[in-house]
Amino acid sequence: MIRSTSRFARRGALAASAAAVLVLSACGSESGGSSAAAPGTSAAPTKVGVVLAGPRNDRAFYQSYLDGVQAVAEKEGMTVSVVDNVTSPQAAIDALTNLAADNELIIAGGSSLVSAGNTVAPQFPDVTFVMSGVVQPGIPNLHTYATRQGVPAYVAGVIAAQETKTGSIGYVGGTDIPPNSQSSIDFEAGAKSVNPDIKVASTTVGSLSDAAKAKEATAAQIANGADVIYAFQDAGLPGVLDAVEESGKPVKVFNPTTNRCDESPNLLGYAFQDTRIMVQHIMEDYKAGTLPAEPRFYALDDPNVQALRLCPGYEKYQAVVDETTSKINAGVITMPEGG
Repeated sequence: MIRSTSRFARRGALAASAAAVLVLSACGSESGGSSAAAPGTSAAPTKVGVVLAGPRNDRAFYQSYLDGVQAVAEKEGMTVSVVDNVTSPQAAIDALTNLAADNELIIAGGSSLVSAGNTVAPQFPDVTFVMSGVVQPGIPNLHTYATRQGVPAYVAGVIAAQETKTGSIGYVGGTDIPPNSQSSIDFEAGAKSVNPDIKVASTTVGSLSDAAKAKEATAAQIANGADVIYAFQDAGLPGVLDAVEESGKPVKVFNPTTNRCDESPNLLGYAFQDTRIMVQHIMEDYKAGTLPAEPRFYALDDPNVQALRLCPGYEKYQAVVDETTSKINAGVITMPEGG
């Protein structure tokens, strides 16, 4: 059973766990769960369930993902139920199952939830499921909308190879999911496109939110000479920044998803990702009945969805960002296998 107050219990305890679900309505009422028709309509608003593999307030992927749903819900008069911090396979199955019993559309943020989506979606053919990773083909009510997070990491690698003074850089990953492995592979590839002899350390700590583990891995890489680190961390990023500060060395850091430049002068840039726009596309396509059967991916072709952005003080690399991005979009640069 999931014991966190932000998660669902298993299907048999659905009623008892009602208080564990955050319910949002278009009018912002804290009571939530209303099925009253939106003003000017004759039908009840669509009920949307959101499952997040991490915390809803991580200042990164999961918070951005939920913000996208909330923005559309406000506009369209939809009711939204949220379960976050879903960190195990069984918890993911339980959350999706429980939400599917009372919602028309289920949106899942986090690649680790895909397997549960493959399992649960066929059991609820009248409910639409959208995952943020590649799903099993042939399930008509199961869809993919995802970003290729490794692509901006490649651009970061190009910059890291030019910024390093030691010839050694590092990657501190979160959970063992495709966006993590893709980002690690592409960050290294970008760096080696500039300097084939550059040293690249890569560590996956098993969590996007464990600051202590992220700090330990970062400290080890710094001790071995890394002076530019790509931290694929969300709530765990403060641990990376603490390790840098405590080292007393001029180590620079990239982070994913959101602008967190104000958290440390050591942040060089970030792999911007506005999942709010992607989620808005999901909601619009659902409403129009045009959710694609094939996965829909976002790379660097739309800078409003994803791009490598720089923190203040590092504008000297903007030309490198622009040139590398242009070459990727034109097909002059292709991502390595697995990236």
